[in-house]
Amino acid sequence: MEILLLGIYSFFVWLVFFKFKWLAWTTTAAVIVITIPIIGLATLILLLNVVAPSALDVQVVKYVVQVLPRVTGRVIEVPVEPNRLVRRGELLFRIDPRPFEYEVDRLRALLASTAADVAAQREVDWKFH
Repeated sequence: MEILLLGIYSFFVWLVFFKFKWLAWTTTAAVIVITIPIIGLATLILLLNVVAPSALDVQVVKYVVQVLPRVTGRVIEVPVEPNRLVRRGELLFRIDPRPFEYEVDRLRALLASTAADVAAQREVDWKFH
């Protein structure tokens, strides 16, 4: 792209200074004619690297967000396809619910056991008073 721009610029310089001789080819004109494309191309290249960065083998097209779950567990299903756009609220993956259900059942059993112990202790305390 830069070479194409330089070619077009050189063509117009040739037309103005040598073909039609609209301006005289002086040392000042030569310095200005050479300085303008150097500064212009350097600015263009810097702006393109900031606005649209690219490499020989990779080009950034979309932003990628790393997904980190807040819970631990075994992933049993991933319904999304790799490198596809995902909308907000879409299901990304399913975690095996069994360990969590087992923990809830264990805590319910512990609660029932503790409640029975408290009730038994109240009966014992009630009998002695």
